[in-house]
Amino acid sequence: MGKTAIYARVSTEEQSVQHQQENLWNYATDELGISPEDLEVLSDKATGTNTDRSGYRDLLRMVRDDEVDQVIVREVTRLGRTMRDISENVHEIVQDHGCGLYVRNDQLEVDPGDELSMQDKMILNVLAWSAEVEAKKIKENTRAGLRAAEAAGKWTTRPPYGFTTDDDGYLQPTDDFSRAREAIIGVEEEGWSHRKAARHSGVPRRTVPNLLDRRDLYLEEYDAREN
Repeated sequence: MGKTAIYARVSTEEQSVQHQQENLWNYATDELGISPEDLEVLSDKATGTNTDRSGYRDLLRMVRDDEVDQVIVREVTRLGRTMRDISENVHEIVQDHGCGLYVRNDQLEVDPGDELSMQDKMILNVLAWSAEVEAKKIKENTRAGLRAAEAAGKWTTRPPYGFTTDDDGYLQPTDDFSRAREAIIGVEEEGWSHRKAARHSGVPRRTVPNLLDRRDLYLEEYDAREN
Protein backbone atom coordinates (compact mmCIF):
# COMPACT_ATOMS: atom_id res chain seq x y z
CA MET A 1 0.00 0.00 0.00
CA GLY A 2 1.32 3.46 -0.95
CA LYS A 3 0.75 6.84 0.60
CA THR A 4 -2.51 7.91 2.22
CA ALA A 5 -3.49 11.58 2.16
CA ILE A 6 -5.31 13.09 5.11
CA TYR A 7 -7.05 16.33 4.19
CA ALA A 8 -8.45 18.63 6.90
CA ARG A 9 -10.17 21.97 6.43
CA VAL A 10 -11.85 24.46 8.75
CA SER A 11 -13.66 27.64 7.76
CA THR A 12 -13.69 29.78 10.91
CA GLU A 13 -11.09 31.16 13.28
CA GLU A 14 -12.69 29.33 16.19
CA GLN A 15 -12.30 25.89 14.63
CA SER A 16 -9.08 23.94 15.16
CA VAL A 17 -7.54 22.38 12.08
CA GLN A 18 -5.02 20.63 14.33
CA HIS A 19 -7.81 18.92 16.27
CA GLN A 20 -9.36 17.72 13.01
CA GLN A 21 -6.00 16.43 11.79
CA GLU A 22 -5.46 14.51 15.02
CA ASN A 23 -8.90 12.88 14.80
CA LEU A 24 -8.29 11.80 11.22
CA TRP A 25 -4.78 10.60 12.09
CA ASN A 26 -6.14 8.41 14.89
CA TYR A 27 -8.88 7.11 12.59
CA ALA A 28 -6.27 6.21 9.96
CA THR A 29 -3.89 4.45 12.33
CA ASP A 30 -6.29 2.90 14.84
CA GLU A 31 -9.29 1.95 12.69
CA LEU A 32 -7.83 1.56 9.21
CA GLY A 33 -4.47 0.17 10.33
CA ILE A 34 -2.37 2.56 8.24
CA SER A 35 1.26 3.03 9.30
CA PRO A 36 2.12 6.60 10.39
CA GLU A 37 5.04 6.75 7.93
CA ASP A 38 2.57 6.23 5.07
CA LEU A 39 0.43 9.25 6.00
CA GLU A 40 0.62 12.64 4.26
CA VAL A 41 -1.27 15.44 6.02
CA LEU A 42 -2.71 18.38 4.05
CA SER A 43 -4.89 21.17 5.38
CA ASP A 44 -6.53 24.52 4.70
CA LYS A 45 -7.88 27.16 7.03
CA ALA A 46 -10.10 29.73 5.36
CA THR A 47 -11.04 32.77 7.42
CA GLY A 48 -12.76 36.00 6.46
CA THR A 49 -12.02 36.79 2.83
CA ASN A 50 -9.13 34.32 2.71
CA THR A 51 -10.29 31.55 0.41
CA ASP A 52 -6.90 30.01 -0.34
CA ARG A 53 -7.23 26.25 -0.72
CA SER A 54 -3.66 25.32 -1.55
CA GLY A 55 -3.91 22.15 0.52
CA TYR A 56 -6.89 20.96 -1.48
CA ARG A 57 -5.17 21.75 -4.77
CA ASP A 58 -2.17 19.74 -3.58
CA LEU A 59 -4.48 16.85 -2.71
CA LEU A 60 -6.01 16.74 -6.20
CA ARG A 61 -2.58 17.04 -7.80
CA MET A 62 -1.31 14.07 -5.79
CA VAL A 63 -4.37 12.03 -6.76
CA ARG A 64 -3.98 12.88 -10.44
CA ASP A 65 -0.25 12.13 -10.36
CA ASP A 66 -0.89 8.76 -8.65
CA GLU A 67 1.15 9.80 -5.62
CA VAL A 68 -1.47 8.57 -3.14
CA ASP A 69 -3.55 5.39 -2.95
CA GLN A 70 -6.07 6.56 -0.37
CA VAL A 71 -7.75 9.78 0.73
CA ILE A 72 -9.20 10.44 4.18
CA VAL A 73 -11.47 13.39 4.99
CA ARG A 74 -13.86 14.24 7.79
CA GLU A 75 -16.97 14.97 5.68
CA VAL A 76 -17.85 14.96 1.99
CA THR A 77 -18.19 18.75 2.17
CA ARG A 78 -14.39 18.89 2.35
CA LEU A 79 -14.36 17.71 -1.27
CA GLY A 80 -16.55 20.42 -2.77
CA ARG A 81 -18.87 23.35 -2.18
CA THR A 82 -21.87 22.18 -4.21
CA MET A 83 -23.60 18.89 -4.90
CA ARG A 84 -22.11 18.84 -8.39
CA ASP A 85 -18.58 19.61 -7.17
CA ILE A 86 -18.72 16.91 -4.51
CA SER A 87 -20.04 14.29 -6.90
CA GLU A 88 -17.48 15.10 -9.63
CA ASN A 89 -14.53 15.17 -7.23
CA VAL A 90 -15.48 11.92 -5.53
CA HIS A 91 -15.88 10.20 -8.88
CA GLU A 92 -12.52 11.53 -10.05
CA ILE A 93 -10.78 10.26 -6.90
CA VAL A 94 -12.45 6.83 -6.84
CA GLN A 95 -13.56 6.00 -10.37
CA ASP A 96 -10.93 7.76 -12.48
CA HIS A 97 -7.84 7.16 -10.33
CA GLY A 98 -8.78 4.10 -8.30
CA CYS A 99 -8.01 5.75 -4.96
CA GLY A 100 -9.59 4.56 -1.78
CA LEU A 101 -11.83 7.13 -0.08
CA TYR A 102 -12.69 7.20 3.61
CA VAL A 103 -15.11 9.84 4.87
CA ARG A 104 -14.87 9.61 8.64
CA ASN A 105 -18.07 11.26 9.87
CA ASP A 106 -20.26 10.18 6.96
CA GLN A 107 -19.30 6.51 7.19
CA LEU A 108 -18.48 6.27 3.50
CA GLU A 109 -15.61 3.85 2.89
CA VAL A 110 -14.34 2.73 -0.50
CA ASP A 111 -11.19 0.60 -0.66
CA PRO A 112 -8.47 1.28 -3.29
CA GLY A 113 -9.37 -0.20 -6.66
CA ASP A 114 -13.05 -0.59 -5.81
CA GLU A 115 -15.77 1.31 -7.61
CA LEU A 116 -18.62 3.14 -5.97
CA SER A 117 -21.42 0.71 -5.30
CA MET A 118 -25.04 1.66 -5.85
CA GLN A 119 -25.37 2.10 -2.10
CA ASP A 120 -22.27 4.32 -2.02
CA LYS A 121 -23.71 6.48 -4.78
CA MET A 122 -27.02 6.80 -2.95
CA ILE A 123 -25.25 7.80 0.27
CA LEU A 124 -23.05 10.25 -1.62
CA ASN A 125 -26.01 11.91 -3.37
CA VAL A 126 -27.93 12.29 -0.11
CA LEU A 127 -24.91 13.71 1.72
CA ALA A 128 -24.03 16.08 -1.11
CA TRP A 129 -27.64 17.27 -1.42
CA SER A 130 -27.89 17.84 2.33
CA ALA A 131 -24.62 19.77 2.31
CA GLU A 132 -25.81 22.07 -0.48
CA VAL A 133 -29.16 22.68 1.23
CA GLU A 134 -27.38 23.53 4.48
CA ALA A 135 -24.95 25.85 2.70
CA LYS A 136 -27.84 27.71 1.05
CA LYS A 137 -29.64 27.97 4.38
CA ILE A 138 -26.56 29.45 6.06
CA LYS A 139 -26.17 31.92 3.20
CA GLU A 140 -29.81 32.98 3.43
CA ASN A 141 -29.58 33.38 7.20
CA THR A 142 -26.45 35.49 6.78
CA ARG A 143 -28.18 37.75 4.28
CA ALA A 144 -31.19 38.07 6.59
CA GLY A 145 -28.89 38.99 9.46
CA LEU A 146 -27.18 41.65 7.35
CA ARG A 147 -30.51 43.12 6.30
CA ALA A 148 -31.66 43.24 9.92
CA ALA A 149 -28.41 44.91 10.97
CA GLU A 150 -28.73 47.50 8.20
CA ALA A 151 -32.35 48.19 9.17
CA ALA A 152 -31.14 48.86 12.72
CA GLY A 153 -28.69 51.46 11.40
CA LYS A 154 -25.59 49.27 11.57
CA TRP A 155 -22.91 49.25 8.87
CA THR A 156 -22.16 45.76 7.52
CA THR A 157 -19.52 46.57 4.92
CA ARG A 158 -16.34 48.65 4.88
CA PRO A 159 -17.06 52.01 6.55
CA PRO A 160 -17.13 55.02 4.20
CA TYR A 161 -14.42 57.67 4.28
CA GLY A 162 -14.43 59.60 7.55
CA PHE A 163 -16.02 56.82 9.58
CA THR A 164 -15.14 53.74 11.55
CA THR A 165 -17.51 51.33 13.30
CA ASP A 166 -17.86 50.53 16.98
CA ASP A 167 -18.14 47.03 18.43
CA ASP A 168 -21.87 46.96 17.65
CA GLY A 169 -21.45 47.98 14.03
CA TYR A 170 -22.61 51.59 14.30
CA LEU A 171 -20.79 54.35 12.41
CA GLN A 172 -18.48 56.60 14.38
CA PRO A 173 -16.76 59.67 12.87
CA THR A 174 -12.99 59.84 12.61
CA ASP A 175 -10.70 62.84 12.18
CA ASP A 176 -11.41 62.68 8.44
CA PHE A 177 -15.16 63.27 8.90
CA SER A 178 -14.85 67.07 9.01
CA ARG A 179 -12.61 66.99 5.94
CA ALA A 180 -15.27 65.04 4.06
CA ARG A 181 -17.93 67.60 4.97
CA GLU A 182 -15.63 70.47 3.94
CA ALA A 183 -15.05 68.89 0.54
CA ILE A 184 -18.77 68.34 -0.07
CA ILE A 185 -19.75 71.85 1.02
CA GLY A 186 -16.94 73.36 -1.04
CA VAL A 187 -18.14 71.66 -4.21
CA GLU A 188 -21.85 72.26 -3.67
CA GLU A 189 -21.83 75.74 -2.15
CA GLU A 190 -18.57 77.29 -3.31
CA GLY A 191 -18.42 75.70 -6.74
CA TRP A 192 -15.01 74.14 -6.16
CA SER A 193 -13.68 71.63 -8.64
CA HIS A 194 -12.90 68.16 -7.32
CA ARG A 195 -9.21 69.02 -7.50
CA LYS A 196 -9.68 72.19 -5.42
CA ALA A 197 -11.90 70.41 -2.93
CA ALA A 198 -9.25 67.76 -2.45
CA ARG A 199 -6.49 70.34 -2.07
CA HIS A 200 -8.32 72.46 0.50
CA SER A 201 -9.84 69.64 2.55
CA GLY A 202 -7.05 67.10 2.42
CA VAL A 203 -9.40 64.42 1.06
CA PRO A 204 -7.90 62.25 -1.70
CA ARG A 205 -9.13 63.54 -5.05
CA ARG A 206 -10.43 60.12 -6.13
CA THR A 207 -12.56 60.03 -2.97
CA VAL A 208 -14.42 63.28 -3.63
CA PRO A 209 -16.97 61.77 -6.10
CA ASN A 210 -17.80 59.05 -3.55
CA LEU A 211 -18.40 61.70 -0.90
CA LEU A 212 -20.77 63.56 -3.19
CA ASP A 213 -22.66 60.34 -3.94
CA ARG A 214 -23.17 59.92 -0.19
CA ARG A 215 -23.70 63.57 0.67
CA ASP A 216 -26.83 62.81 2.70
CA LEU A 217 -24.85 60.55 5.02
CA TYR A 218 -22.38 63.33 5.83
CA LEU A 219 -24.72 66.33 5.85
CA GLU A 220 -28.03 64.90 7.03
CA GLU A 221 -28.23 61.23 8.04
CA TYR A 222 -25.38 61.15 10.54
CA ASP A 223 -26.50 64.40 12.18
CA ALA A 224 -30.02 62.96 12.44
CA ARG A 225 -28.72 59.79 14.10
CA GLU A 226 -26.71 61.82 16.61
CA ASN A 227 -29.78 63.89 17.49
